[in-house]
Amino acid sequence: MCNPCVDRPALSIGEIHVWTAHLVDEYRATADLLAILTREESAQAAQFSFERDRMRFIQAHGIVREILSNYLDADAATLVFARTHHGKPYLVPRANGPHLEFSVSRSSDCCMLAVQLDHSIGIDVEKVRDLPQAIDIVQSYFTPAESKALSALRGAARRDAFFALWTHKEATVKGLGISVAAHLGRVEFDLDPIGGLRLVAWDGDQSVAQKWSVLRLDHAPGYVAAVAGAHPIRSLVLRNWSHTGVD
Repeated sequence: MCNPCVDRPALSIGEIHVWTAHLVDEYRATADLLAILTREESAQAAQFSFERDRMRFIQAHGIVREILSNYLDADAATLVFARTHHGKPYLVPRANGPHLEFSVSRSSDCCMLAVQLDHSIGIDVEKVRDLPQAIDIVQSYFTPAESKALSALRGAARRDAFFALWTHKEATVKGLGISVAAHLGRVEFDLDPIGGLRLVAWDGDQSVAQKWSVLRLDHAPGYVAAVAGAHPIRSLVLRNWSHTGVD
C-alpha cells in the first residue's frame, strides 16, 4: 500500500505535532488501512455491530500506525503497542529508535493524534453538540468552582464552555497517564467570563500549573480539542492527514 505520509516529519525535543484526520465512509480507504492492523485489532473491529462504527475504528487505528511509522521510518504493520496498568496505550520502543510518546482521540468523524519525544502527552477532541445530560456530567466530573462558572453561562455559551472544559480536563488526565473516568474531578481549571481556561491545580496542588501546559485547538470546524504537555513546549505544529496525502 502506498503510504500517504510521503515526507518524513522531523520532531525535536520540546516540540508537539498534532495531526487531524477526517474519517470517511469509503470502503477502499478502510480496506487499505485494515491490511496494516494486527490480528487482534482486526478482531476488535469485527465486533462492532454497525458497519460505520467498524470503519471508523479501522481507519483511526490504521491512521495512527501510518503516522507514527513515518517518525520511525518503519513499516506501519510492524509497530507494537501495549498498555500501562492504567490502560493508556504506548508504543513499544524499537531498537535504536526515538522514544515517541503519543495520545489519540476520536469524536464522530474527527481523529486527532498528538506526538512528542520523550515526554508524556494527552489530547482530547469532542464534537460540539447539544448534550441534555450535561448537568449530570458536571456534577460527576467537574469541581465546585468549575460547576459554578458554567452555571453562570447560558445557551450556546454554556455548551461551548462545557466542551472546552471537558477537553482540557481529559487531555490533562491522559497526559498524566492515569484513568480518565476516575480522575477528571481531580484536575481543576479556572474559567474566565469570556470562556478562556487556565489550569489551576491537581487535588488542590497548584504546582501542577507550573509543570504542565494545556492548549486549546480549534483546528477542525465543529469540534473543540485540547492538548496537554509537560513544560517546556517550544512549539506546536498542526498537520492534516488524508487518505490521499498530507496537507
